[in-house]
Amino acid sequence: MKTLVTIVVGTLILVASGCTSTVTLGPKANETSVVGASAGTEGASLTLPLAKATLGPATAKTTEKKKK
Repeated sequence: MKTLVTIVVGTLILVASGCTSTVTLGPKANETSVVGASAGTEGASLTLPLAKATLGPATAKTTEKKKK
């Protein structure tokens, strides 16, 4: 039960904080490296055999209305 609560709270924090995440599975995940990890102000990345996960801040998309 504690594990489920931890996963739910972690997911809610990611969603509420405006982070984006990407997971790539299969051979395409290891095109540049097989094992690696990095973290910085622009996000974090973890690469394992046949899996790659990235996490970064969400970027706000702004749209400008055209004047007629």
